Parts: sequence; structure tokens; C-alpha cells
Amino acid sequence: MKITFLGAAREVGRSAILVESEGEKILLDCGIKMKKNEEFPLIENSEIKKLTKVVLSHAHLDHSGYLPALYAAGYEGKVYMTKPTRDLIQLLLADALKIQKEWSPYNKSDIDALLKNIEILEYNQLSKDKKIRFQNAGHILGSAMTEIFLEGRKLLYTGDINLRSSRLLNGCKTGVEADFLIIESTYGGKGDVHIPTKEATNEFISKINEVQKEGGKILIPTFAIGRGQEILFTLENHLKSGVMEKTPIFLDGMVKKALKIYRHNAIYLKKEVQRRILAGDDDPFKSEFYKFPKTKSKKEVFQSKKAIILATSGMMTGGPVMKYLEKLAGDEKNMLIIVGYQSEGSIGRKLLEGEKKLKYKDKIIDVKMRVWNSPFSAHSDHKELVQFARSMKNLKKAFIVHGEEERLFDLAEDIKSKNTEVFIPHLKESFEV
Repeated sequence: MKITFLGAAREVGRSAILVESEGEKILLDCGIKMKKNEEFPLIENSEIKKLTKVVLSHAHLDHSGYLPALYAAGYEGKVYMTKPTRDLIQLLLADALKIQKEWSPYNKSDIDALLKNIEILEYNQLSKDKKIRFQNAGHILGSAMTEIFLEGRKLLYTGDINLRSSRLLNGCKTGVEADFLIIESTYGGKGDVHIPTKEATNEFISKINEVQKEGGKILIPTFAIGRGQEILFTLENHLKSGVMEKTPIFLDGMVKKALKIYRHNAIYLKKEVQRRILAGDDDPFKSEFYKFPKTKSKKEVFQSKKAIILATSGMMTGGPVMKYLEKLAGDEKNMLIIVGYQSEGSIGRKLLEGEKKLKYKDKIIDVKMRVWNSPFSAHSDHKELVQFARSMKNLKKAFIVHGEEERLFDLAEDIKSKNTEVFIPHLKESFEV
């Protein structure tokens, strides 16, 4: 079996891993690197045509964003994914194309070709040729760890994982048996410690209450899927119970459309969420607190005495969130709350690092509003990733990807054992296993 790392090697983004064996050429994920000038997986068109299968772990663009380009380059095979992932990528890829326009590596007909060639696999269901199986990854709706069966051996690719259960999803299971592991390291650094969910929630709510007492507005940049829904449900729960003052939650960007997809895929959510949807009058997807700005100027948001705003994009690389930032950044009573990973060079990362004069398009934004990094995460932390790897049975080799360099080495140090060799691949590096 040969494994080649075409992206997400010593970096976060453009996940793409090629597995070759027994006449198969299987591509695991095919994403883009989310930054000002997007970067794509290092795969040649001539290689794309030779692929036999493609597997998608989940819908986020750093894992899925280059998939239609495979069809533009002549790929004609299947892409395996879960049903919720299919529903979500329809939304995300169409939006990405709208933003990229003339410099996109694919067009609408390539998205259509992808959608026609999707093969749905449920969790724990083997593909017809018995070579692929998905397990719940706990990261976002429909996210999957991928088991690949070749040469009588098994490779496990985690994609992005979360061991903890969240408000909406059950966490991924540990103790998986596999010969080889490819594991993410977004928060693999020794300093990456996620506090317990209850503690994180209390901190988040008290921070919002504090800002509101001072008469400020709260802006939360969010990914269309994943964190957005979790944060929304946390807010809805506390508004309903009276722990927070009654406040409109304005949703802008793709969060609204993604909510519908979550609701239509309720069977993949936790039983408690399913029960609330069926109850009808307690449906968390149809809360009285959710408002949707109707004007281009967003005046109803800015004129509202109180406001919590959830808007895309999560790393502030564009989208409606930037309109709100421009308007709210100049008032120190307001607060920007970061709830997800911010890649190097992104506006979100710059704000976290304390930048006060932001260059955006042809403008300079003076940042006086407070910036707070919330302790929520849809990824596992260092301790949980180590726990996951060490719980595996018969593991011989582990490859660590999808992380900044220091974090990769921290994780490698704590995963390796006398029975398990650990590697931190470079881009384009291949391994025979």
C-alpha cells in the first residue's frame, strides 16, 4: 500500500491523500486552503484521470472545496460520502463558485457532474466492493472517519474528529482497530487544552451578559456549518430559560440555509434534538429569537437596541460578517467572539493576535471593539487526540496531518510507542506501508 500526501501536510487546509493498492487509486478528501489566494491540492490532471474512487470525510471546504475540479480535469468515477455531507456540499460549493467567479478552477457543470456521481454510504455500512466504511467522526453533521480495507489490512483516516459529544452530535468512538492511522492535529499542541463543555458554555454566556449590560452588540463570525448551529442552540437554550436577557439573534449568510439541512437530517443528530423537533412547539430550529436581516444595509440590526449577530464566514475571509465588522469595530462596547479555528494570515487570526488596524479590500478598519477567543471547539484537543491514537488496537504506523508544525510534533511525541511508528509527512511525500 502506498500513501501520498497531496495537501494538509505540515499545514491546515487542502486535505488530499492518495492511497494506492491492488489496482485502486483512492483519494481521501480534496479541499482548498482557506486564505486570500486559495491553494489547491498538488495533484496533476494526468493523475486525476487515473483515480478509481474519491472519499469525502465531511463538507467543510478545506476538505471538499476542490472536488468539482476533479471532474473538470476528467475524473468520471464515484465520490463516497454520507447523505448529510451531500446536502451540505451542494450549498457550500455553489456559494464558493459565486464568490470565486472568474478565477474558479471549476464551473457549475462540474458541480453537477460531482452531484450525479455521489455514492451515499451510511455509518457502519460497507461499500459494495467491501473496501470503504464510515464511522461517526463527531465533528459536524455527517462527518465521518474512513476505514479503507486493502491487502487484508486496514487504514483509518480520521478526517476532523471530536471525541466529545456536543449539543447536537455524539462524539466519535475510540478503541478502533487498524494497522495504519492518518490523524488530524488542528489542536494537537501540548498547550491545546479544551475546558469541559459546561465550563465553556458558562464562560460564553457570562461574557455575552457582560457586554449586553454595557450596551454593546456581539458579533460572532461563524462557519455555515458546525460551530454556527452549536452556538445557536446554546444561545437559544439560555434565552429560553431566562439565563440571558431576551435578545434577537440575527443570522446572516448561509447559516439560515444550513439550519434547514440540519433539520432535514435530524436522524443524524442526538436523540434529544430529534425529540424536540417531533414535539413541534419546542423545535430548536424554529426559535422566536432567530431573525433574518431583510435589507442590504442591515439597518434593522444596527438600529436594534440589543443584538447578537452570527454571520459567515468563520475565518472572516469575506461574506456578510465583514459588513458588520466595519460598522461595529469602532465602538469598544461591542465584542467580537471567535468560536472556531483561525488559519494563519486570516483576518480572524490577525484580530486574535491583537491587530488594531485591519486592511480589508481598499479600506482600513480601526478596531476598538473587544476581541475574545471563546473556548468552544468542534475538534479534539491534544489529550483527546493522544487518547484516540493510544486506544487503537494493533496500530503499526501513524501519520499526523492537518496541523501547524509545532502542534504536529507535539502530537507525534505523545503518540509514538514501541509498537507504533509515527510520521509527519511533507507535501508530496509518499510512504510504502
